[in-house]
Amino acid sequence: MKEVLREKVEKAIEELYREKPEGFKIEKPKEEKFGDYSTNAAFLLAKPLRKSPSVIAEELSRFLAEDSMFEKISPERGFINFSLSKDFLIKELESLITEGEDYFREDLGKGRKVQVEFVSANPTGPLHLGHGRGAVVGDTISRLLEFYNYEVVREFYINDAGRQVYVLGVSIFYRYLQLFGKEREYPEIEKLFEEEGYKGEYVKELAVTLKEVLGEALLGQSLEEALEKLLSADFPFELNYLNRLEELDSVKLCSSFGLDAMLHEIKRDLEGIGIDFDVWFSERSLYERGLVEELIEKLKEKGYIYESEGAVWLKASELGDDKDRVVRKSDGSYTYFASDIAYHYEKFRREFDRVINVWGADHHGYIPRLKAVLKALEIPEEWLEVYLIQMVRLFKGGKEVKMSKRAGNFVTLSSLVEEIGQDAVRFVFLTKRSDTPLDVDVNRLKEKSSDNPVFYVQYAHARISGVFREYEKRYSESVENIPVDFLKHLWEEAEFKLVKKLLGMKDELVSATLKREPHAITYLLIETAGLFHNYYNHHRILGMDEEVMKSRLLLLKALRIFIKLGLKLIGVNAPDRM
Repeated sequence: MKEVLREKVEKAIEELYREKPEGFKIEKPKEEKFGDYSTNAAFLLAKPLRKSPSVIAEELSRFLAEDSMFEKISPERGFINFSLSKDFLIKELESLITEGEDYFREDLGKGRKVQVEFVSANPTGPLHLGHGRGAVVGDTISRLLEFYNYEVVREFYINDAGRQVYVLGVSIFYRYLQLFGKEREYPEIEKLFEEEGYKGEYVKELAVTLKEVLGEALLGQSLEEALEKLLSADFPFELNYLNRLEELDSVKLCSSFGLDAMLHEIKRDLEGIGIDFDVWFSERSLYERGLVEELIEKLKEKGYIYESEGAVWLKASELGDDKDRVVRKSDGSYTYFASDIAYHYEKFRREFDRVINVWGADHHGYIPRLKAVLKALEIPEEWLEVYLIQMVRLFKGGKEVKMSKRAGNFVTLSSLVEEIGQDAVRFVFLTKRSDTPLDVDVNRLKEKSSDNPVFYVQYAHARISGVFREYEKRYSESVENIPVDFLKHLWEEAEFKLVKKLLGMKDELVSATLKREPHAITYLLIETAGLFHNYYNHHRILGMDEEVMKSRLLLLKALRIFIKLGLKLIGVNAPDRM
């Protein structure tokens, strides 16, 4: 709608003044009395035309007054306010009903290739609620981009090369030792576990599995035999890391087994909320392919690398960071920052037009540092977009459920899905901006009432579907067969308020996509559902005169098209019955 209006205003300006103004806005006025849309174009023309904005606004208003799109055009202190005509609104509504969800579709992407990297959780334990929120945000951004004709690649970056993977192996091995009462015989393992180890129940479960398959094999010198037993055992997951294990010791064996088990669980949990990745990219592969060293050499050629105290440093302070950063430690191991730079440079070489990262809020200070290095590698700053995800607090019975991943008492994503369902999880994770903390009230999300936002929206879709079934039962005719020209019998103010809101969703969906604001979709759905429920409670549909009844049924049909599309874009079902 805004683009149609913008084109008309631009054309009027060109014909009247031979000017091409840039940057003028088409916005909804704060108060309904000023109309449906407003523009500040006259203010931008005042200087080049040497006229007051009020005079220009009056001239443009007169020029556009005959356009059938408008019921009324009124200049107001330099602004131009537009009220859309009933005929225009009805024609647009006809298009929506005829075209279905395609009415809202535009070719924003033109097939450009975009990578969306999200979740990227350390594979050292199950996904928690913060991971789940990031997963839903990333997937919804991807769905929006796909809807608007971007070629999207969903990617999960597996941090399988750092110290946390070793600590996972230590944790599993320690719990394995405990099963035999042998933990005190390995003081270094015990100390590291107490200081850094993963304490969750899942670690104990992995240790029990190892005992069941291997017996005491990890306590002796028969590690080759232990590896053979594991590789020949029947697990519900592939043993990719175990199959590639090069250096054999008890901790590394436990670590590889743990990685395989945890990645399987992560994939299963993501499938449980309707998310499937196109690419699972291994951090370890960057080292195996020599990409990290290649990247450091490239930065060295550009003069951004130096050696000091046995370590290799990046001149990050010259790139806008507060200090220089180590990329290779004095012991020869690489920092996470080094592999992350290499990973993003590898993304660039894959020729993505845009890369979008959905990261945890703890990465806030990391973003300018990474962007600065990419700029040094001659990668445009706008190529990388980063969106941060704040943590989730869970409430049950009015009390917060305290969570700590390291202590092992965190709430897993899968347990929340099991308790309230996939739809409720996906919807609630989008009820606030992703960069603000989110409180999830489990009891509220189990209610079948207007206090439960996902129920409220899904019930609107089911309620409309119920009306359609009843119409078909009473009149032996499908709503699909009602001609759209019955829309001309809409006449009440409440109906046109619904129509305007519905048609305005076309602009709102585009805005949510371009601004990467998937939470806006839930706002739109809740608002639309509220308008529908209010209309339905005050207006009879079936049993009215044919013209009124069919016009209202068509209005409901248009509403159902948008609600179904909105729910699809956030990965939530649109039930016909509830």
